[in-house]
Amino acid sequence: MKLRKNNIIYSLFILLPILGFAQDKKIDGVAAVIGDEVVLESDIQRDYMLAKQQGAEVPDQCSFVSNILVQKMVLTHAKQDTLVSVSSERTKARALSILEDFKSRGSEEEILSVYGVRTMAELQNELEIIVRENQLIQSKRELIEDNTDASPEDVKNFFNLYKDELPKINEEVELSHIVMYPVITPEHKQEIIDQLNGIKKEIQEGASFSTKAILYSEDPGSSNNGGLYQNIRRGTFVPEFDAVAFNLEEGEISEPVESKFGFHLIQLDKRLGQAIDVRHILIVPKPTDEEMRVAHNLMDSIKTQITEGKMTFKEAALKYSEDKYTRYNGGKLTNPQSGENRFERSKLPMKQVYAIAGLESGSIANPFETDFENRKALELLKLDLVVPAHKISLETDYTRVQNMAVQQKQQEKLFDWIDSQLADTFIKIHDDYQHCEFEFNWLKK
Repeated sequence: MKLRKNNIIYSLFILLPILGFAQDKKIDGVAAVIGDEVVLESDIQRDYMLAKQQGAEVPDQCSFVSNILVQKMVLTHAKQDTLVSVSSERTKARALSILEDFKSRGSEEEILSVYGVRTMAELQNELEIIVRENQLIQSKRELIEDNTDASPEDVKNFFNLYKDELPKINEEVELSHIVMYPVITPEHKQEIIDQLNGIKKEIQEGASFSTKAILYSEDPGSSNNGGLYQNIRRGTFVPEFDAVAFNLEEGEISEPVESKFGFHLIQLDKRLGQAIDVRHILIVPKPTDEEMRVAHNLMDSIKTQITEGKMTFKEAALKYSEDKYTRYNGGKLTNPQSGENRFERSKLPMKQVYAIAGLESGSIANPFETDFENRKALELLKLDLVVPAHKISLETDYTRVQNMAVQQKQQEKLFDWIDSQLADTFIKIHDDYQHCEFEFNWLKK
């Protein structure tokens, strides 16, 4: 019996962080209609190439089209399901995160050119639409696949059934880290505060806040839009920002405000009941050579204390690490792609690859400079475990096999649900795809 391939691996959840949409959508031919959802031929061709570029297993275009139809089937029913809802705040936050990721990959001119939009604000709006659809699909799938689990017996049966098809595991590592931002001196902070106060004075004398934000703000999510964020509710941004922004009068400009992101100059643009439209200018401190030297010395000292047994890595992570997601678990890193603690060595960021090269399990690398949450930082990396390349087995990879078994069950639930919806869902497939031997009866033959 063959392991059923995952036909939904090419969804926007994978494509979006890499490229999202490469050109503006033009009506160049409707390839398919599922319920109220339209699939353009340009969408298929673009995403097909993207999936291949990312190394996804794409056997043929018919299979890829079927995958897109699965997504659209789920989406059209998600929009009709009153039990499915998404958070606008979560959508905005995710879109901003993706936008910041794009910004780290190239200049704004390159980004706007690649994504076929005129402004970063327009790109953010398009991202919010795509993110919202992804969240609707995910929420609907969670309802369909609810209460799916795999008992030890299920895992064993799954392994015995598919063990000849399960992949070989390349060398992997388990890692822990401590991340530390260089301390910005009071004198350096005052320089930034003076800069923002100078900008504020120019605005009060008649300059445009929007223009100053475009010129000086280092917030990739708003600078090209004149620093503007619209329809913001309390809790959307960090507490320091919220506390000031929601207490301003319309048109009023704050004093410089410090947050973990840097220093802000905030202007309340409009009050909308419980929400606000707000503009800000963000200046991110750039550590000086001396500030970096002090941080290196402190990180070297921390490493020495750990290796000499004066404190454990776990204790050091709790005391010093700026990574709020790992500082309470000893700095243990989780692979966001798999949800496990293991990372394929060859797929780690190059700085981490170089840092742990030649180390044995339990060793601590020398501190190195990195970027963490868009700020310059130092990272101390511990190589917890090296797992040599091997054929997957229950003994060494039980959690991974269990996850595979659960995913297989979830997929079967999803596929059964699709089969049950086919008869009552409007489906129209272009003649170009009538020859395809789809896994589902999209053609209703």
